[in-house]
Amino acid sequence: MQRALPFVVFLIVLGAARILGAVAPENMPNLSPLGALFFCGMAFYGWRGVVLPLAAWVITYPVTNLMQGESMGAELLAPLLGFGLMIGLACFFKKAPSGKLFAGSLLSAVLFYLVTNTLSWAGDPSYAPKSLATLGQALWTGVPGFAPTWMFFRNALAGQALFTGLFLLAHRSALAFPVRRTGTASA
Repeated sequence: MQRALPFVVFLIVLGAARILGAVAPENMPNLSPLGALFFCGMAFYGWRGVVLPLAAWVITYPVTNLMQGESMGAELLAPLLGFGLMIGLACFFKKAPSGKLFAGSLLSAVLFYLVTNTLSWAGDPSYAPKSLATLGQALWTGVPGFAPTWMFFRNALAGQALFTGLFLLAHRSALAFPVRRTGTASA
């Protein structure tokens, strides 16, 4: 249990951050470490680096949807596909220098935004008729009565940049100061 404690604490903190973001989405909509965690988790540790962010998302998605008065249905597939693209793109940045990894992470945030908002446009009857004009609306202003989607994009990029930078710093620091294991020698 002692080995798992940091992971459990991490999962709780990440889940709490997502839930707090859902409580006051008007303050900083979509400023989240989740995208950076998916990208950096895969780039640094492979598939085992994706398990915690995925667990946090699966656990908190129903809670945040309920808090925001949204249903759970097919719209679940859009962020899953977006995160899948982030993870897939991260595969190309394993062992890349920090600058390239950072740029790749920002590119993954752009792809996530384009994919999820395009799927929202395709599935949401509010965007009618389906045209380049309503696609532009989905990508820039969104549905009237809600925060403009460009704010979500701005905050997603800011969150991706901030948290990727922090994860890069933490990862590089961890590599610079490896943990030494001590054991008892048997005679």
